[in-house]
Amino acid sequence: MADRIIKDIRYYESDSVDKLYPGYLGKLFHPTADTNYIGQRIARKLNELNFSYGEIDHIYINLTTALNENDLLISKRNIDKRIKYVDYGLLAKEYNALTDNDKNDLLKSITFRVLKYISASENLMLKRVEEVETIMNKADTEVRINYKTKETNIYKINIDYQINPISASTRAIVEYVDKKDNSKREGFIPLYVYEDIYYLIDTITFKDDVLTLSPKKSYTADLSNNRYSTPIKLKISELKNI
Repeated sequence: MADRIIKDIRYYESDSVDKLYPGYLGKLFHPTADTNYIGQRIARKLNELNFSYGEIDHIYINLTTALNENDLLISKRNIDKRIKYVDYGLLAKEYNALTDNDKNDLLKSITFRVLKYISASENLMLKRVEEVETIMNKADTEVRINYKTKETNIYKINIDYQINPISASTRAIVEYVDKKDNSKREGFIPLYVYEDIYYLIDTITFKDDVLTLSPKKSYTADLSNNRYSTPIKLKISELKNI
């Protein structure tokens, strides 16, 4: 089976490592409003860097009271060949007593410890984990994930996105670089969920100051894009100078 690029990191909980299906966070470990987004940001930044863990593309971190604090166990659960559970020992009382910011910081730390552990024998993948950890420590919720880039001798267009940043809602970021004078302009496209970008923007064309972002054409894409006006057209001259 060919290696897959990571897609998602999620968090679960259990009071036993023998349960086939751990539960959602909430009964043992109280999540914050940002908990789910932490795994998404890390996973999608790793996805940008082509991080692979064999045929696994979903990593589920199961916080459990059944292990000693900070003990880590690669689970033998065999639910789906694309999913790997990792059990992580945590004390519920101490975790729940933390502030939301401290919970978020701890969960990020746990996530990177798990990623380093499973990547220890693959030097290239370990370096990618460490690179993303450095990026996340600086950018945190504001981290930008590159989706598409189009470049010519005259201009470069980057399409990035952010997942529920503190400064704004989930959004796509359009950056236009004029290579003649190295000037930059930037615009934003609100997204209901970050996954929408994969249907909303398929091709990039630029002509007469107008940037056109055309959607994918499929039944699934049409369902997703019903919430948007497509294709998206932006006048570069009207974008913000940065």
